Amino acid sequence: MMISGPRQPRNEIDVYPSPLIEDLTRLWDEGVLVFDGFRNETFHLRAMLFCTINDFPTYGNFSGYSVKGDRVCPICEEDTSD
Repeated sequence: MMISGPRQPRNEIDVYPSPLIEDLTRLWDEGVLVFDGFRNETFHLRAMLFCTINDFPTYGNFSGYSVKGDRVCPICEEDTSD
């Protein structure tokens, strides 16, 4: 999903992924009953979000990690300098 415009939506970004988060929560907690045509049987499918690709400010919005100031890099942490 691309959010176009001159400014990022800051904390209001929650409205964009909330339907996806609801679906993923259901797929993780309960699963959904699906039909396997090869085996000719039904099973509970479960799913999870493995990774996302986004810029650094969006990473901060989604993860809650600080992307400004001290220790801005989630990999380097204490080795990050201003």
